[in-house]
Amino acid sequence: MAVGREEDENSKHLPTNEIAGTISGAAVQAEAIYGDVHIKHIKHIDVESSPRAVPAQLGPAPSVFVDREAEQAKLQRLFTEKPHAPNSPQLFVISGLGGVGKSSLALHWLHQIRHLFTDGQLYADLRGFSHGGDPTQPTEVLERFLRALGIAPDRIPTQLDEQVATYRSVTAGQRIVVMLDNAISAAQVRLVLPAATESLVLATTRKRLTGLMLDDARFVELTPLSEDAAVDLLTRVLGAERITAEPDAAADLVGLCGRLPLAVWASAARLALRPRWSIERLVTELSDAARRLSGLSTDDMHVKAVFDVSYQALPPDQARLYRALGLHPGEEFGSQVAAAALNIDVEEAEELLDGLVAASLLEERKGDGFGFHDLLRLHAHEAAMATDTPDLRRDILARIAGWYLDRAVAADLVVLPGRWHVGPRYREARQRPAEFDERGKALHWLESALPTLAALVKATHLQGLHGLCWQLCESLWGLFISRKHYEIWLQTHAFGLASAKVEGPPLAVARMQLALAAAHLDLRDFSRAALLCEAAIEQSRVAENEVAEASAWGSLGLARLQEENPDQAITCFQRALTMHERAEEMRGAALAIRYLGEAYRAAGVLDEAERHFLNAYDYFQRHDDEHNQARTLTGLGQTYVKAGRLREAAGRLDAALVLSLRLGSRRQEAEVRVAQADLLEKKGDIEGCRMLLPQALAIYDELRAPGARQIRERLDALSGADQPNG
Repeated sequence: MAVGREEDENSKHLPTNEIAGTISGAAVQAEAIYGDVHIKHIKHIDVESSPRAVPAQLGPAPSVFVDREAEQAKLQRLFTEKPHAPNSPQLFVISGLGGVGKSSLALHWLHQIRHLFTDGQLYADLRGFSHGGDPTQPTEVLERFLRALGIAPDRIPTQLDEQVATYRSVTAGQRIVVMLDNAISAAQVRLVLPAATESLVLATTRKRLTGLMLDDARFVELTPLSEDAAVDLLTRVLGAERITAEPDAAADLVGLCGRLPLAVWASAARLALRPRWSIERLVTELSDAARRLSGLSTDDMHVKAVFDVSYQALPPDQARLYRALGLHPGEEFGSQVAAAALNIDVEEAEELLDGLVAASLLEERKGDGFGFHDLLRLHAHEAAMATDTPDLRRDILARIAGWYLDRAVAADLVVLPGRWHVGPRYREARQRPAEFDERGKALHWLESALPTLAALVKATHLQGLHGLCWQLCESLWGLFISRKHYEIWLQTHAFGLASAKVEGPPLAVARMQLALAAAHLDLRDFSRAALLCEAAIEQSRVAENEVAEASAWGSLGLARLQEENPDQAITCFQRALTMHERAEEMRGAALAIRYLGEAYRAAGVLDEAERHFLNAYDYFQRHDDEHNQARTLTGLGQTYVKAGRLREAAGRLDAALVLSLRLGSRRQEAEVRVAQADLLEKKGDIEGCRMLLPQALAIYDELRAPGARQIRERLDALSGADQPNG
């Protein structure tokens, strides 16, 4: 049988063996032998053995064992139901990252079925992932097995081929269990398969030994424990009293351990030796990501050392990608991001990613997604910090951020088409085919990638990649306007503004100031919003950009309007309209007209308000801007409510609600429902009003947006109106 690539790569660390000979009795079948063993010819062997021994080499079953019911059930089902290849033992492979509990599961299950194998149990640690040592030599394993099977020491051959022949002759027709711990290759396992169809071999490994599919292997992949199981493991070690006293801290602790059994054990052991420590104290210590891996260790349990061995076994290119992805700030990434990180093509990146998955150092996610176990992410980051130069790490981060920026820009162009931009990548994106074919898909991508994008904003600022920082913020404008996310909005743009001031044109500074002003307007911090608008006006004048200055005047008008100064707001909006029209920026002009409608309604000039809303709506409808159509229809409906034109108001608000729901614009939906409640109250339908307002309140609470307090006060007042007078 030809040796597969996996065997070639993992066998190069062992010397090449050439063996020859002949046998009598059972035949030897040599396939892919660990260490490039080549069978030339076999000579006669006389097998003489001492009285038959029954080995019992399995270690004890783990004293504390939790969960794994699904995996045990799968092993048992495959053991009893699935027929295996004729003339071969049953072969099982348990794979997973280091410390996930592969050996514990193997021993726990094998002890349940060992009584079925009357000729004994053999065990070998193949040391494929031992710290500071080489894998166990095949001759060492076979010699120990032959001794255990009753072959007299002076009768055990010294040559590998003769050991293989003797081992398979002795095991023929036997019912034995062979456990092979820490295998590194399919060839290493295949070499010690007994010639016994009624036997069972179980190998544990951190790699996906797909080569063993040719041997009809059955595979079980082990993942970290569930949170409940991890807390149960902690309870078994520390006792229920300590866990009951700090249940939240216990849950936090197993979360910081990534629910990895080895890490939970290490944490539990530290706490067991310190009965006066609270669990919260260890949680506080491990919350520091820079200290977590070193904190997850005891005298004989070292999580970092377990990961080190897997990492050090990687080929150089896979190790480079492992470190590079350790600099990725998000939880998930695809092959295109991996390719960008190393500046390689996607096909090469996919091959390297497959290697990291096979080594149990990466997890496959949905679609093209990959991700680290939480502790492995820290390990990969530490490896990058220890191995790669600061300049190289900075270049990797810049490439990763650049890939996300291009994608976010493409999405933003679909979410809010026609808006003015500062970043140069918007011009470049317009020259490429569109990556998103509809607004909903673009918004979904932006929202799902938001944790990574926000982390990249911070990382690029801290690494001095200031141009990338503020451009990433600009690409999030459409998402924040549509879905709000106020806390992230304020955090990211604080970094963006700081970076723009360090390394950005004045226009970039104005863009960041206006984005922050919009957030503060929504959050009803009108004085802060006004200060930012005034600063943006100055920066726009320095940049000599009339469109930016007009936008700043429009935002300042909104602040004045919310401060209940409609006359000042009208002045600001008129100035914005004039400047937009002079610059032939008609979308900005349409926005200024809509704002004038709001201001005239607040001032009680309802015919002017209606005229401006209708003019703005005409523009937004002609340009398929559904977001602003919904906002304009809401304003027009509110104007009709105030004018007592209730039937017209109902039609406009119903249309606005349909658009808001289709766009998934939760804040706009809440505003429409409040306006519809106003309409019902104007009609005297207090019960209908009371039914609509809680729907708006739920959205405000969901978005953590101001406005909830006013709705609660209004609901209280409506309830009070029902109470009989004293």
